[in-house]
Amino acid sequence: MGIQGDVRLEIFRKALLARRFEERVAHLARAGEVPAALHLGAGHEVLQVAALAATRPSDPVLYGHRGTAYWIARGVPLERILCDIAYKDGGTNGGRGGVMHVIDPGRGILGESGTLGGNFVIGAGVAFAEQRLGTGSVTVVFFGDGTSNRGQFHEAANFAALRRLPLLLICENNGWGLSVPVSASTSVADIADRAAGYGMPGVVVDGREPDAVHDAVGAAAERARSGEGPTLIEAKVDRLEGHWLGDREPYRSADARASLHDRDPLVRLEADVIRRGLLDPSGRDDLEKELTATIDAAVEHMRAQPAVDPTNARTGVYA
Repeated sequence: MGIQGDVRLEIFRKALLARRFEERVAHLARAGEVPAALHLGAGHEVLQVAALAATRPSDPVLYGHRGTAYWIARGVPLERILCDIAYKDGGTNGGRGGVMHVIDPGRGILGESGTLGGNFVIGAGVAFAEQRLGTGSVTVVFFGDGTSNRGQFHEAANFAALRRLPLLLICENNGWGLSVPVSASTSVADIADRAAGYGMPGVVVDGREPDAVHDAVGAAAERARSGEGPTLIEAKVDRLEGHWLGDREPYRSADARASLHDRDPLVRLEADVIRRGLLDPSGRDDLEKELTATIDAAVEHMRAQPAVDPTNARTGVYA
């Protein structure tokens, strides 16, 4: 069906906000104001925002470790995200869990996991609960290509298919598991092919094309809501930057990195919204000013917050 005009413009706005926000976080990290623990989402933002635009605001989400666009797509305030990154009191997790544990249940953001890959089995459990409660919600689990090789993926996929759970498994395949290429770590060219072993559909889409992502996720969500069970969606995408802020990428040549920037999904989406008449040059300038002001306010808010109090470390710990 494609993306409607107002939704397309909103996807661009949120993806651009995520890009600009992460650029500012990188600047703050290099200045020593925040830890350099962020895994930049450059290249993934359009995919992440387009996917969540095809879900309901209440659908539970367990996100991957790359980028901030998941939270921005659901409307988590930047100042709260930034406080999480900076281990300040004003964050969603009270400064305790850092960027890996941004959580906002009111917006469906349920966190990631203490261990990479743990969100598969947590997501299957959440989907099982939603199914038992009859909420009509679909649980969305994002993950990277490397994480698909962990045992939890196969456990969760088997259980979800067996129980016909309302679960979407969205693989963001950027071709690299840290510094290891997919061809050296994964036995299949398309991770979506693994779905057949569990009796669920496996779909491959171009993660650089928001319409393809949005349509695939929308169809899978409707399938799940109608009781037909889970779907594995593999979105092929590019990681424009290193694995994390301190990664100098000795495993990729400068020419290889430059070629990826030539097909930046955010640049392509910007050209698309302008071509469609959804945004004109003056509106583009105004948008940049608006986003800059929003990020500036978040930074000032973060700077004014106290660091997390160590004496509260056990608050919220059950055992």
